[in-house]
Amino acid sequence: MSNVIVVGISGPSCSGKTAIALNLLKVFPHTVVIHQDDFYKTDSQIPIHADLGVQDWDCPHAVDMPRLVREIRNVRQQLECQDTYTSDQIGDIRNHFASQWANPSKDVDRLVSTDALASIKEQVLRSLGVADTSQAPFSIVLVEGILLFHDSDQNSGCHPGTVCDTGVFIYAQYKTLKARRESRTSYATVEGVWADPPGYFDSLVWPNFVKYHAGFLAAHPELTTDRMVSEAGAVQDPWGGKVVMCSSDTAAEDTLRKCVLAILAEWHKRSL
Repeated sequence: MSNVIVVGISGPSCSGKTAIALNLLKVFPHTVVIHQDDFYKTDSQIPIHADLGVQDWDCPHAVDMPRLVREIRNVRQQLECQDTYTSDQIGDIRNHFASQWANPSKDVDRLVSTDALASIKEQVLRSLGVADTSQAPFSIVLVEGILLFHDSDQNSGCHPGTVCDTGVFIYAQYKTLKARRESRTSYATVEGVWADPPGYFDSLVWPNFVKYHAGFLAAHPELTTDRMVSEAGAVQDPWGGKVVMCSSDTAAEDTLRKCVLAILAEWHKRSL
């Protein structure tokens, strides 16, 4: 039985994925976070949108998916090679992915109160039967990005969703996502800086989210209740139910707790 859990945290742009990922580090210290943003292709390789004539940063072809999948597998293998890791050893692996510390949200520490975090940690201790979360019997590879569970060939061998043991899909209302995205001034890229041109969210970001998650959205129409994509009835979840739904329009501690419960459920499932 593997002592490593690969967890995917996905969702549309600006849904709060990174903030939850960084708060999960406080619960499970033996965690390595891999950001999909670190695997964007070079600026010159980013596809040009056929209709808009601008770079399309929100499509699967903008990301080096094979390299991302290889890195996830490599980190998992590193962690599996040793039964236990010290915090320093985990940190050495974690620090390889530098961007997770580059621009942490100012709200990361404010999103979840000290009392709520203590309550969540206590829940973990009771579930695992340990005295401290650092004694958890597993390590975590936490992968975060907008295109982890996109519609694509899951048998291609280079789809990040297929190497995740469990996942959490964090969403928010359309108006919330739009306001957050348009409040950001720029993004660091491999070769420079990118700033969204006017109307980029409405003309590209949101349509791409819908386009590349059509199967997922058909199975979970609640994700877009304020701007419905599909009125489809019961549609089979393309990920077989391994991805938990969370809304960042609710309290962050609720989302964090759902993430923790998904991780614990995956671990206990292996013990059956």
